[in-house]
Amino acid sequence: MSAWFRFPIRLATALIMALVTALPAMAYEVEPMRMVLDIGAGRTTAVINVRNTRDQALPIEVVFKRRIVNPDGSQEFLPAEEDFSVFPPLALIQPGQSQAVRVTYIGDPSVENSQAYIAEVQEVPVTQEDFTGVVFAYNFGVAVYLRADQAQANVQVTGASRTEYGVAFSVANSGTDFAMLGELDLRLQAGSDTVRLSPAQVSEAVENPIIPPGASREFHLAISDLPDGPIGVSLGRAF
Repeated sequence: MSAWFRFPIRLATALIMALVTALPAMAYEVEPMRMVLDIGAGRTTAVINVRNTRDQALPIEVVFKRRIVNPDGSQEFLPAEEDFSVFPPLALIQPGQSQAVRVTYIGDPSVENSQAYIAEVQEVPVTQEDFTGVVFAYNFGVAVYLRADQAQANVQVTGASRTEYGVAFSVANSGTDFAMLGELDLRLQAGSDTVRLSPAQVSEAVENPIIPPGASREFHLAISDLPDGPIGVSLGRAF
């Protein structure tokens, strides 16, 4: 790998890790954190497991939201409870116990493009009578991808340029399925040098790797000391 290819330390990641470390052991565990439902294969039901690791009962509910990814990577979350059946929708999990929550897609089975959702596991705040303190509630978002029948992604780089802090490039997905930048073979050319980025490096460099079907995304790689010459980015099959 060329010496010029270096990623800066991610201050945001360090801060998040510090906050997680500082949180009291009052949270709970949710598995899995990512799931794929496949209409074509008939897999439209999945199970979310919630484990109560605290010494008090845990009241939860699961709420679905549609996940919209904008070209700049920002996200919007819209109510989508009508697309899913959740059982049980509410649960009270005793200390040290687990609860399986079954989620089933009940929306339009003929959608042409794959869809992205968040299954938000929400802790329901409970306060005692005459309580005047602060109640902390923890929510977990499970990424849910609904794959349309015979959906396939089709991505191509539509532009690349130098910036003050590295390289900016745009990617268009003309297919019907989601593409993940970290699952593609990404090669960066600067002058006469070419570097192949591993999925781990891409994940470290990019905040949100999702490229929705029928949409475009803009990405930025923070890289210093780039060689002179033309800038190019290419994408290929997965590693």
